[in-house]
Amino acid sequence: MPDSRSARRRAEQQVSRSQPDQRWGELDAPAPDGDEPSPTPVLGADEFGFHVDDPDTELGEQTPDVVAEIETDVVDALAEAFNARDLEAVLEVVAADGEAPGLLGGDRENLPAAIESLWHRRPSCAVTRGRVDDRVVGVLWEHDGAAWWALAVVHVDDIDDDGRAGVVEFSDDATLLEEVEGDGPDQDLEEGSRWEEWEEGVD
Repeated sequence: MPDSRSARRRAEQQVSRSQPDQRWGELDAPAPDGDEPSPTPVLGADEFGFHVDDPDTELGEQTPDVVAEIETDVVDALAEAFNARDLEAVLEVVAADGEAPGLLGGDRENLPAAIESLWHRRPSCAVTRGRVDDRVVGVLWEHDGAAWWALAVVHVDDIDDDGRAGVVEFSDDATLLEEVEGDGPDQDLEEGSRWEEWEEGVD
């Protein structure tokens, strides 16, 4: 249970971890008509597909502290690239044969279109680092003009020696969102980034 000081600090930041209402829609909903995401890059035959764990990797060699440190590095790299709207850097965090459950087709081949669609539909969305029990995770947030709402928990798994994740999973499970610990983004919103303004237009 969080102490009263942590609870008070979160309240002061107007950060909510409750599931937002239905106006936000599904994470993997298609982009609206008009601005379409840029075409998905064409990959070679051996550059995509379902991720297969490396049988030569000895999982027992990694202590919980080492695993947490690796996950932290990958989540931080993903968050930095995502928040900078740097698609190329986002893709650098994901293995060539990686999977992305929870976003469109679920594999790396569809990831560029899925991420660009997410940025297009949710212009204020941002990722920060969080924790669920002993796991380091990312948290996907959206601002409604008054407070940040947690939309999804982002798990990274099957990280290779180059620091690339074989699995980047976006989960909007309500129970999981209640369990995640982490602060909302600490950034100012530019005019037009609120969801209502994006949908209705800004004079």
